[in-house]
Amino acid sequence: MTTAPPPLPFINVPLPPTAPPHFAPPSFEQTKQEAREILLAGAEYPLPPTVLRHQDRVLERVYNLLADTGTGCHRLYVLEIAGPIPRVKIGRSNDPRGRIRGHVATSNCHQFGLIDAHVTDPVDDQLSAQRAETEAHIGVGRRHKPMAGSREIFPHADFTFASLWADLAVIRQHNSRESW
Repeated sequence: MTTAPPPLPFINVPLPPTAPPHFAPPSFEQTKQEAREILLAGAEYPLPPTVLRHQDRVLERVYNLLADTGTGCHRLYVLEIAGPIPRVKIGRSNDPRGRIRGHVATSNCHQFGLIDAHVTDPVDDQLSAQRAETEAHIGVGRRHKPMAGSREIFPHADFTFASLWADLAVIRQHNSRESW
């Protein structure tokens, strides 16, 4: 008569309750920090897969936001770009998805990478978008000096601060239109 082999000691043993699942992907903040460190250290072209994966996560967030709130509207966008000289860029577009994708492609060729992106609510018209962009540049420029030859790029600037200025500038444009 044959007998079953003895059970292996590690089968059907429950995991301790504090053990995290080993299939959980890293958080956005973890990949952001990892990509930033790689880029600040001077990544070579082509950029490492870690940086490219994080950029894809940033772009996916932007695309999802635009899909939820509509595309084809004038908006401001704020990009946090890391590299030998980290920077924040504030721009405007009626096609922010395509415009941001273009900035990413150009930045990657120069060993810079997208770390985070913010897109504001839509602005009613092109003139309001231009006014909001100018106001955001001036507001951020009070704390951070723009890069030589550009009024849109701020080296070593605070991304959150720039995003707040962009949002405030858009809100002010909405409020000024309502007072007409």
